[in-house]
Parts: sequence; structure tokens; C-alpha cells
Amino acid sequence: MQETPYIEVKLWEMMGKRNIRTIEHLHKKSGLSRKAISKALNKTQYRMQVDTVAKLCKALDCEIGDLLVLKK
Repeated sequence: MQETPYIEVKLWEMMGKRNIRTIEHLHKKSGLSRKAISKALNKTQYRMQVDTVAKLCKALDCEIGDLLVLKK
């Protein structure tokens, strides 16, 4: 049986690479709510809006593929 692919959010990893240590710091850089960031970090958010991804990428100075990885 084939496993269902999923998207891994590498937010902790990208935050570490950019020396962003707290949700508050990312909140200030991105303009996203602390709750949205917390959900993404704790992998409880199953759907992420495109504008959320864009704001995270801008705040983390990365490309979408650096933040989101398709796992097959």
C-alpha cells in the first residue's frame, strides 16, 4: 500500500538558521499572529494559507522549498 505524501514544515530549522529564537521575534518580523506561528511550529496546523507561507518566507529570507518539503 502506498503511503500518502505530506508536506513537512521546516520552520524550527529555518528559524535556527536565521537566529530567530522565539515566536515573538518571528511574530514581529512577519506580522503573523503568535497563534498561527505556534500552530506551524507544533505541526497542529494542517492547512496553511498561501499568504502565510509568503510572509514566513519573507521574514526568514528563504524560498518556499526551504520552508516546505514534500515527503513521499
